Amino acid sequence: MFLPCLAIILFIVVEPTTVAGWNIALSITSQAGGAFGGEPFLIQPVVIVNNKKGELQSSFQGRMTVQAHTFPNGKYEAVWKKGEVVPTTASDTFISESVVNGQVAFAGLGIDTAGGGCQLNFVLYDEHGLIMGIAIGDEFTVNVGEKFQLGFVIQPEMAYGGSVFGSQ
Repeated sequence: MFLPCLAIILFIVVEPTTVAGWNIALSITSQAGGAFGGEPFLIQPVVIVNNKKGELQSSFQGRMTVQAHTFPNGKYEAVWKKGEVVPTTASDTFISESVVNGQVAFAGLGIDTAGGGCQLNFVLYDEHGLIMGIAIGDEFTVNVGEKFQLGFVIQPEMAYGGSVFGSQ
């Protein structure tokens, strides 16, 4: 008796939040790539808004947000946009771009921490703030960027055990 009632309650609670009924299909035509910590991605993501038949929705009005979906170290890693404040927690992440002619072309996005297995999460909102679709990008690697590399201006000269290097 209890289980059938629970199933009905779950259906009522879960069903209104589903976005499967919208005639929107997102397509990531340019995946993030060429990522170096502390620098904008060399390849910036582009997401196309289509209907489920694959037709471009050039008159769609709305915006898309992006944030890190997965990161291998298990910690939160902020996706930042060049020239904007870097978010410090997942709830602060709100990088948003408008949909223009059925596409969203991000620019200046980056991640500071190096590592592999990174993915981006894209969420599409209509002009009323309703979630219309979600897309998750392919995995990519953030390499150690110049900002975080150690460089040697002068190489130490030869030294023998217990003695000081000739130049430091």
